Amino acid sequence: MTDGVPLQVGAGATQEELALRLRQQELIARFGSFALREDDLQATLDEACQVAAEGLETKFAKVLEWLPAEDLFLVRAGVGWRPGEVGHARVGADLASPAGFAFRTGQPLISNHLEDEDRFRTPAMLVEHGIRRALNVLIGEGDARFGVLEADCTERRSFDRHDTAFLQVLANILAAAVEAYGRRAAAREVAAAKDLLMAEIHHRVKNSLQMVQSMLTLQARAAAGTEAAVPLVESAARVRTIAALHDRLYRADAGLEVEVASYLEGLAADLRASMAPAQAGRQILLDADAATWGAADVTTLGLVLTELVTNALKYGSGTVHVAFRQSIESQALLVVEDEGPGLPAEFDPARSCGLGMRLVTGLLKGRGGNLEVDRSAGHTRFVARLPPATQ
Repeated sequence: MTDGVPLQVGAGATQEELALRLRQQELIARFGSFALREDDLQATLDEACQVAAEGLETKFAKVLEWLPAEDLFLVRAGVGWRPGEVGHARVGADLASPAGFAFRTGQPLISNHLEDEDRFRTPAMLVEHGIRRALNVLIGEGDARFGVLEADCTERRSFDRHDTAFLQVLANILAAAVEAYGRRAAAREVAAAKDLLMAEIHHRVKNSLQMVQSMLTLQARAAAGTEAAVPLVESAARVRTIAALHDRLYRADAGLEVEVASYLEGLAADLRASMAPAQAGRQILLDADAATWGAADVTTLGLVLTELVTNALKYGSGTVHVAFRQSIESQALLVVEDEGPGLPAEFDPARSCGLGMRLVTGLLKGRGGNLEVDRSAGHTRFVARLPPATQ
């Protein structure tokens, strides 16, 4: 089978034949470039027919796609045929038809005298158009066979081995384009299935978190006035926070990697929007380095930010400043500070009994980090450290 190599012409070729072969090589090069650029399979098939007809100086060419379920060929693309035939007409794919013979044996087939042909039956479609000669070559090989590329002519001049070489090179390029399209289509199907699965998972997780939050809220109301009420309310708030983080990740279509700065800015916007009336007028300012983290790690970062900012809004005063710093050489830092008077000298985040502090220190410890209080600032400043491996 001829690969994508220059078509050889004998020393005795006429000037007209030499010009035709050079033109065929130009067409092959042009089609190769087209097939590399084009993502639409039908457009590639249509272009192959145009190139085949032009290169063989005929008005008729077609791509026959094999339909295994019917064991017939579909005229998938073509030039020169009557309206309504391309995309609808069927042609026999058995050994008794020229196209079927090329497809079954893998060998190019030249039929230069269809009216006198006794090896094969002439398809009705060719008879109706007055076709006198046909050239068929296989598109693809083995299990990757797509069908047949066929050129047809109403004139008496014969196809020869040079024409066969040209058409086979064209069919080989077309086969590679069909295979590449199949890979891209399969990848798109996998991506679509993944998106559908992720949407279903998101829906179920969101519903589950809402159910847990509702149950905790109902229990808190039932326990109003008792010691159990406060931790139940706080637990409901934490579940709501986790649900908000999950929802933001999903809506951002983050996938496996997340742009940290934009993610944290979204969380800051959510916190601004959810501030209680007593906190009206207070600002949350964010300054974050550009970095890309895995979804699991950025969720931890988001939970820590939410807890520390919520703590600053609840117990601190003035503007809440949040800074995220990422360095390859050192740890990543998340700094949350407000303009309040600061924490008691004996306060230690690792020994705090508060649910929020226990949650933050536990999350950071699980990621190989820690939480510190920077007392040199003169006001409340928490510094969360995470290892650079999370980038």
